[in-house]
Amino acid sequence: MQITGSLTQVVVPGRTELRLKGGDTYTIFLEDQSVVNGRVYSLTQPVEGLACRVSSIQNGASIAISQPSTSTSYQVNGRSGHSVLEFRIPQDGKYQFACDYGQNKKDPDVVVAVGSGVGGAISRMVLEGLAAFFGGCGGCIIVILIVLARRRRNKRAISQPGLAGS
Repeated sequence: MQITGSLTQVVVPGRTELRLKGGDTYTIFLEDQSVVNGRVYSLTQPVEGLACRVSSIQNGASIAISQPSTSTSYQVNGRSGHSVLEFRIPQDGKYQFACDYGQNKKDPDVVVAVGSGVGGAISRMVLEGLAAFFGGCGGCIIVILIVLARRRRNKRAISQPGLAGS
């Protein structure tokens, strides 16, 4: 849950106010499976015409939104999503975030989630898992080698009657 815990969910069409940190890159995820306010959302068809906007509440400046630099996806506790857009915030502040389907289009309600650091959190989790796996395997090999060495030493001691007491 730590991976998705920092994401703000928005039902589309919809909008919300976000407090964002300057210099950070934020990713917009389209959630394939999610629950918002007790309602289950399941994306079963392609979403076309999704348009998202970010603007500064302080001065109204629009923030450029682009395709994500890397493809990121998650599946945690019945919630799944994949990156569709990203934007970089120039300075700390409050921002208006809104998504819809344009003027004349009405697709089914879907959920987008906005946040930063999700890709890094996923990478850290994978690396920690790999380190634990290989560390555990390495520890297991060391234990096996120690046991084999002691067995070999004990077999020699038993086969040589004069060394049995040593």
